[in-house]
Amino acid sequence: MQPRRCEVLIAGAGPAGLATALHLLRRRPDLAGKVIALERARHPRAKVCAGGLIPKTLAALDELGLELSVPAAVVRRGIAVSEAGRVDLPGDDVLCKVIRRDQFDASLARAAMGAGLEIVEDCRVLEVNAGTDEVRAVTERGEVCASLMVGADGSGSRVREQLFAARGSIGRALMLDLPADSDAVEFAEAAYRFDFTCVTRGIAGYAWSFPCIIEGRPHLNIGIYDQFAGGQRTNRDLLTALAAAFPELEVDPGARARYKAFPIRWYDPTDRFVAGPVLLAGDAAGIDPLMGEGISFAFEHGKLAAAAIDAYLTGDLQALAEYDRRLHRGSIARKLRRLRFAARRFYGPHHRWYFRLAGLSRTTQRIGIDWYNGVRGLDEIPTLALAGKWARAVLSGRVVS
Repeated sequence: MQPRRCEVLIAGAGPAGLATALHLLRRRPDLAGKVIALERARHPRAKVCAGGLIPKTLAALDELGLELSVPAAVVRRGIAVSEAGRVDLPGDDVLCKVIRRDQFDASLARAAMGAGLEIVEDCRVLEVNAGTDEVRAVTERGEVCASLMVGADGSGSRVREQLFAARGSIGRALMLDLPADSDAVEFAEAAYRFDFTCVTRGIAGYAWSFPCIIEGRPHLNIGIYDQFAGGQRTNRDLLTALAAAFPELEVDPGARARYKAFPIRWYDPTDRFVAGPVLLAGDAAGIDPLMGEGISFAFEHGKLAAAAIDAYLTGDLQALAEYDRRLHRGSIARKLRRLRFAARRFYGPHHRWYFRLAGLSRTTQRIGIDWYNGVRGLDEIPTLALAGKWARAVLSGRVVS
């Protein structure tokens, strides 16, 4: 059988792959029918993810002209607990919207197909071979050749495994969904909860409880993130820590059938993100080491990848190298490096001091949340400019625009 040919091949039809396709087809409508995404499952497919869409992601949807058309629980208040005490962040602004990934990804897939993307479902990538100006993917349904390929196939990326040096920057998380009453604090106060007390147990991460809607009914999505998956801690250890964080929820550490575990690849600035005509995006490239958030970075990677592909197909042979440079030294790289820095402090041997420091000022807490969420473009400004805004806010006692 002759290999199938296309201009751009995308491994993975999740947010990173679909954002790449949506941005690319907006730039180059002439590529409709010439961009193929390979998806190992079939939409709407189950996806283990807490499903939090921060304002950065919501702005990315607006930029693409997409409405959030799936059920979402709106969060306007944050509650964080650490050994230094409790922090409450009330407010009228939206901190997050919590969706179910099967519904969200399926809505993105419909939009991308409407723009001209072809999605081949139930199609697992088995092998990838890249030459100077062509890439060939061997799949369960035959071979596909393309001028360019985007590896957007998650933390366990086959594309990364085949073409890029493997590194151990893998964390893990596990989560479960629990039915909830509408008077639960997450719903009654439109809040999400984070508990960092597991750091004292040697777990480099936190437990969470998010409100979510499943089949029209209120639920809590609870889970725990550990930045380092290669330690001695078992899933039962993580469940025990999760149960200790939210004792009122009566989590049973022995209820193995109820939870789902998944890997999280976090950003490592020593990684490469381009190999020949192949780019990595989303979880395959590495995401936030501090909180494990990946959806906003998937959209950012997709936008940058689409711009690089557009420029390359127009004749700019340095465009792919520029994509790699921006993932190392651009604004997205600066944010990920800062989050990596923060993870080493808050989850390191002197974590008590850093949690106490973070709890001193409500103004700095607000700036930190706004920076993380990408509000007013705070996460894109240079370090010195950000430090200036922080200093002015501390001196004035209010957040500076």
